[in-house]
Amino acid sequence: MKPTSLTPLAPAEAATAVDGGRPATSLEDIFPGASELSARCRAKDWGATPLGPVERWPQSLKTTVSIVLSSSFPMIVLWGPELVQIYNDAYRLLMGAKHPAGLGQGNRECWPEVWHINESIYPRIFKGETVFFEETMYPLAPHGQVEEYYLTLCYNPVRDESGAVGGVFVTVFDVTQEVRTRIQRDRALAEAKAERERLYEVFMQVPAIIAVLEGPEHTFTVANPRYIALVGRDVVGKPLRQALPEVVDQGFAELLDSVRRSGKPYVAHEALVKLDRRGDGTLEDVYLDFIYQPLKDASGSVFGIMAHAVDTTEQVFARKRVEELAAERAAMLGQIADAVVTFDSEGRINFLNDMARSLYPELRAGATFAEQEERISLERLDGTPCPADESPAVRAQRGERVIDEAWIVRTPGAPPRRIQGSAVPVYGDGGAQIGAVLTARDVTEQHRLQRQLELERNRLNDVFQQAPAAIMVTRGPTHVIEAANPLYAHVTGDRPLLGRTVREAFPDLIEQGFPALYDQVLATREPYVGNEAPVRVERFGRVEEAYFNFVYQPLIGEDGSAFGVMTHAIEVTDIVRARQQAEQRALELTRLTQALEQSNRELDRFAYVTSHDLKAPLRGIASLAQWIQEDVGEQLSAGSHEHVKLLLGRVHRMEALIDGILAYSRAGRVRESAAPVDTVAMVRDVLDLLAPPEHVRIDVQPALPTVTAERVPLQQVFMNLLGNAIKFSTLNRADPHVQLRARDAGDAYEFTVIDNGPGIAPEYHERIWGIFQTLEARDKVEGAGIGLSVVKKIIETRGGRVWVESALGEGATFRFTWPK
Repeated sequence: MKPTSLTPLAPAEAATAVDGGRPATSLEDIFPGASELSARCRAKDWGATPLGPVERWPQSLKTTVSIVLSSSFPMIVLWGPELVQIYNDAYRLLMGAKHPAGLGQGNRECWPEVWHINESIYPRIFKGETVFFEETMYPLAPHGQVEEYYLTLCYNPVRDESGAVGGVFVTVFDVTQEVRTRIQRDRALAEAKAERERLYEVFMQVPAIIAVLEGPEHTFTVANPRYIALVGRDVVGKPLRQALPEVVDQGFAELLDSVRRSGKPYVAHEALVKLDRRGDGTLEDVYLDFIYQPLKDASGSVFGIMAHAVDTTEQVFARKRVEELAAERAAMLGQIADAVVTFDSEGRINFLNDMARSLYPELRAGATFAEQEERISLERLDGTPCPADESPAVRAQRGERVIDEAWIVRTPGAPPRRIQGSAVPVYGDGGAQIGAVLTARDVTEQHRLQRQLELERNRLNDVFQQAPAAIMVTRGPTHVIEAANPLYAHVTGDRPLLGRTVREAFPDLIEQGFPALYDQVLATREPYVGNEAPVRVERFGRVEEAYFNFVYQPLIGEDGSAFGVMTHAIEVTDIVRARQQAEQRALELTRLTQALEQSNRELDRFAYVTSHDLKAPLRGIASLAQWIQEDVGEQLSAGSHEHVKLLLGRVHRMEALIDGILAYSRAGRVRESAAPVDTVAMVRDVLDLLAPPEHVRIDVQPALPTVTAERVPLQQVFMNLLGNAIKFSTLNRADPHVQLRARDAGDAYEFTVIDNGPGIAPEYHERIWGIFQTLEARDKVEGAGIGLSVVKKIIETRGGRVWVESALGEGATFRFTWPK
């Protein structure tokens, strides 16, 4: 509550403020009204106070007192050097137990607990100043114990008949309750925000599939890692129809609309969802137990929906297999990667696969879990024992569905292992329970990695401290240093920084203009970037000239104003000096470059002559072998025919090897003029040259890009990659299939060659790019082992990169980029 005007009345004005202009003379005029304080003032012996008898009071005091007592607002007048108090009924509420003794008492004597505040205020009033405080905390003790009061006060001077200030007129509003209410509200809002952040962290770590969708468009605001893993893409910030378009026609948008309208949750059990998890348009069947839970605000309105799901796909498929293929159960379950244990209607184990025997080495068929409790100890995650009748398998035997739980298994002679799995009852055709199935996997290492990841998340401060750049943060117009990492302290000579202003911490930089740049950045809210800026800095007792790349970045608050500056700097002294040295050596480098070009030309001539000289005797050997076949072919044994065939094959292989070595030696050195190349036409020519068998299916993307390239090297790349794809898929598949795709990758085009051949194990993904490296025997698959090394050399020397994505038995995908 804030007064609109608290200007005191001048003596002449005050004299006319009572009884229509008649000066206050009688006690009823000076102390008007029937209030308690008016009565007390009339009855009080004022002659016993420093003010003396009322009839001797100056008219200005009488008038001011009558105004105070006539007002319904809390007011008090303090008169004379002793600051004698006269107050009204509204002010009495603030006095508490100090009333009535406080009437006529000196202010210092009445309020000693706040004299340290008032003693600096009253001299200002007696000099004629009006002082106003809004919502200021006063430590008052109206009831004997000091409490925090928040007051809005206005101190006004009251002038006596001589024109000097004779007293102080104070209007007081107790706003303690309003301030405390606002403080409590702000604290509650902060706590709510912190709770929301804690809840978000729980969502991110909870072992369930969780997402939150808000608004009429069902926009994803939260999706934990399990949800993202389920759908195969990041959905946060996108509405449902954009994030998961494939589920819209499956009725899930209508379900969400219904939950939002009704405010009632929707629960589904083993619901089928078809998801494009790989992003290639292929829909996968996923079964989920889920609930759509409406989220309501304080008014009861639904503002969002939380989706909480458990992936039951494996359980659904497992049950279907049991129901439809009971005769083949053991063979199929034996191939499952998870541990599988099945139980009959009495809870006895009737099947366990190899993985189950690995997880539970002491487990035996024909017995229940309870009968084997001594050999296999189960614990809850908190380390407390889990009784046998509370194990997931036994609970499933009682008809309970245990989905995606975790527990600890201890077996003699082995370290404890963290197990995660599910146990569900199994029902027969008639609906009666015929047993249960337990699926589990060892997640010990996964849990260890997850905990390590959580620790890494808590190391943000360590990242700041260990960042490979000098970082400092300042705040306010004087640029007080709030934080600086060790590297910043080191590059500035380990001088004291925290709590000092930039000018105090860096007096050696003032004349160089750097503190003024802080002022500029804070005023303009525009960053300042310095590249290789020379700085004379005092470090470790001596002044050095150093060079820095730095950014002064303004820090912007929620109101749009700049509250500080962050400095991000990297010392490049060594780089600058090295470049300076490099520039001095430029002439020498030019000479060496010319010599290298001459050497390359000589190497080309040598490689050509060498390959010609090496291939000449090979052609002679091939001719002799063919003549032998023609002259005595009928007299040669079958073994000799095979030897001659091998001889000719190895001669041809040697010629290919020489050609490959020559191509490899020229790949990075010989450059042609680049020109626009229509890759559609080029690929058509390449396929004509390769002449794949008719049963090979080759799919080429219709709209391949036109690139600027040297035609022959790019043609070599397509020849090798398409040739390999055709060769290996033809050798290993009856239905060979090769695909060629391309996409725009920003400053380059990315080409992809996909085959359905035998695939390449991950441990060979790097080896295949080496020269003379083959994964098949050369007598089985013809090749010199040079093609992929030539591809890699051509692509990388043109500024691109090439890599393979493959797994054994799953075909191979070769990708390469070619700069635009």
